[in-house]
Amino acid sequence: MFSFTHNHIGYRIKIPDYPANLFVDHYVFMEGHGLQNAERLFPNNKAELFFNLGGRVSGKSNSHVDAPDIKHSIVSGVRDTFFDFFPPEDFRMIGMRFTLFGFHQIFKVPAIDFTNNNYAAEDVFGAQVRDVREQLFGAHGCSEMFSMMQDWIISLITGDSLSEAAVWNKTEKILSNSNLPVSELLNSYLGYSHRHSIQLIRDQSGLSPKDIRKIVRLDGALRRISHMTTQNWSALALASGYSDQSHFIRDFKSFTGYTPREYVRIKPHEFFFHEMMPDQQLAR
Repeated sequence: MFSFTHNHIGYRIKIPDYPANLFVDHYVFMEGHGLQNAERLFPNNKAELFFNLGGRVSGKSNSHVDAPDIKHSIVSGVRDTFFDFFPPEDFRMIGMRFTLFGFHQIFKVPAIDFTNNNYAAEDVFGAQVRDVREQLFGAHGCSEMFSMMQDWIISLITGDSLSEAAVWNKTEKILSNSNLPVSELLNSYLGYSHRHSIQLIRDQSGLSPKDIRKIVRLDGALRRISHMTTQNWSALALASGYSDQSHFIRDFKSFTGYTPREYVRIKPHEFFFHEMMPDQQLAR
């Protein structure tokens, strides 16, 4: 378990055990009191499901569309834009971030319907979400809550889900790590036509392969920034896969709302998240 604090919010992160780790990237618990500042979430390739155990939470996306207030629970799709949430004075939430295809594999719903959207989880999944939240209220500590969520996820896993996860988790690694053209990768690995492969990936992840790679590139840049000792933006841009420094700065501003210099000065909680989560934890 990893723990850190930013903006008076304490974070605890737990990596799932097998087989839950094929579908869930990590569990996270957040708690704070007397909070005033918004927290900014950057684009990511991970749908999320959170249970609110404190006061009502509100949020706003980069498109300035207000998210529904989070009174009980919320399910959020992958994002290709940043999102600000405003914690209440009594802030206490616990939830999970899925692997790229894990949300679809567990719940069997088109992930594309959730992209850049937030919904009350009870409206989507009904009584099972309400039951899990009630159990979390009765837990004795964070570790027990993590165990409860893991037990719930494991109860949803079927034999077919495990078979699919083996294929799609490998697809996630290929999309994230290979420099080969997307068309070449998909045709050789998935065995479908290029157009059909892209449609499958959009339906099951919520993003196109091109957008997935853009966010992976941003994630790599954030990791490098967290270990940077001098601000050599040109070298960092090239190491992260951008064509040049201006390309890097333009994309960074578009995705995060900050210039790289502003980000280093402000250091939102993602800075600490990338610092605390070593790369090898992402390898399944």
